[in-house]
Amino acid sequence: MARPAIAALCLLVSAPVAAQTRTNRDQSGYTELREEGYPIKSGPTIVSAGQAKVPDGDLVIGVVIDGQARAYPVNLMWGPENEALNDVLGGVEVAATWCPIAHSGVVFERRVRGRVLDVGALGLEEGVFKLYDRQTRSRWSQVSGIASRGPLRGRVLVKRESTLTTWGGWRLLHPETTVYFDPALPDHHPFNEEVIARMTLAGEGPLRNEDLVAGVESAGGSRAWLLRALGPSKALNDVFGGDPVVVFLAADAVTVRVMRRRLDRRVLTLEAGGGRLHDAETGCTWDALTGRALSGPLEGRRLETLVVTTALWYAWRSQHPGTTLWGAEPTS
Repeated sequence: MARPAIAALCLLVSAPVAAQTRTNRDQSGYTELREEGYPIKSGPTIVSAGQAKVPDGDLVIGVVIDGQARAYPVNLMWGPENEALNDVLGGVEVAATWCPIAHSGVVFERRVRGRVLDVGALGLEEGVFKLYDRQTRSRWSQVSGIASRGPLRGRVLVKRESTLTTWGGWRLLHPETTVYFDPALPDHHPFNEEVIARMTLAGEGPLRNEDLVAGVESAGGSRAWLLRALGPSKALNDVFGGDPVVVFLAADAVTVRVMRRRLDRRVLTLEAGGGRLHDAETGCTWDALTGRALSGPLEGRRLETLVVTTALWYAWRSQHPGTTLWGAEPTS
């Protein structure tokens, strides 16, 4: 099926990745929506890690529900029909979604007010991926999960904690993971570790719409962190909504964690070193990706991880107009 404007937009990221290629563009002024929606994809093919031929450096959206781990390679989530995958994991109906324009990967629960929704793609609205559901035809923001139109307007699709990371990194954390894999899909490989690292290692400079940020949300507001200002293998002790948190960008310059620093009644001050976190208060060493204490008096305890959404700055800001930002002064 021909989709001239969408196809033209996808040319931004459809070529093989070369050293000078970048996928992040400011598309904040671009809108193209298919009012009837694109075909909805349900029941994606799921295989074991050993059966999937996915390069270790390719990006995946990883999620764990009820002890079951699954990865969705974003290079297989190509074209509007494949950018929203309706699945069931750990007994929970979910939709794994990926926008190659805003670089936002989000996993949502599909049950709203007791009804399971089938979710598909509508296209782009001011550079932000818009979803719809078959049951009510409501329109949803893929970045915030909020319905902006239809019978469910104002409702929110619940985000599940997920991780945008590399396939090799995800398998190390979850050797028993399953993975979405469809060998019949075209072989697109624009999104890998190098592409994201080119953004997160870009160094200093004024804030740009095409910068990559990591954001968190709560009922009281939202906050984002400019990843190129943070840098890899560094820990940032920060506060979000009055809650002490630590933000960590892993050595791969792709994987981001935001965790609460309060454990029981104690607030921890964390520093990074050797791929681990170390707290000043108890001397414990923590796994920076799982939040588990590896040694010290709190060994075996875990820091609570928050749901993180990575996206280009223009997309995050447009869906969270009151957001705060660490790492640069927001422009008007």
